[in-house]
Amino acid sequence: MVRDNNPGGSSRPYRSFPTRLYEMVNDPLTDSVISWSESGKSFIVWNQSELCSEVLPKFSLGKVFSNFTFKLDTFGFRKVESDQWEYANDDFERGKPELTEEIQKRFLASLSPEAFVFKRSAEDARVIERTRALQMAMKERALAKNLSNLTL
Repeated sequence: MVRDNNPGGSSRPYRSFPTRLYEMVNDPLTDSVISWSESGKSFIVWNQSELCSEVLPKFSLGKVFSNFTFKLDTFGFRKVESDQWEYANDDFERGKPELTEEIQKRFLASLSPEAFVFKRSAEDARVIERTRALQMAMKERALAKNLSNLTL
């Protein structure tokens, strides 16, 4: 999916938070700061201050560690019990970038498909239909008036 990433008109493709996170963790240049765990099923933040000052901004992920961890939580990442800042998600795994497409914000994932369907009330539908009928009648009247002016 390609979206305009900013109001300035850039045609850069839109990259979701999980996609940008995967790119950052997978980038060998950031391994001293953030990298995959040995198993490849989680990632570890090795240097929090450098992550915030150098790495997060480079990947458009902010500069504040608490905001970053909040975002991780929002997308269902969980803190792994270890001495490091280690996080995991079932759909975040080394060598499988396509899995990031499955990661959704938790409140969206908890909604039923029906929550995304807009349903008009019967009264709204009648009002819309009546408005359309009035618009059509006005256009027909204007057309008839224009035709009568042409025949004079």
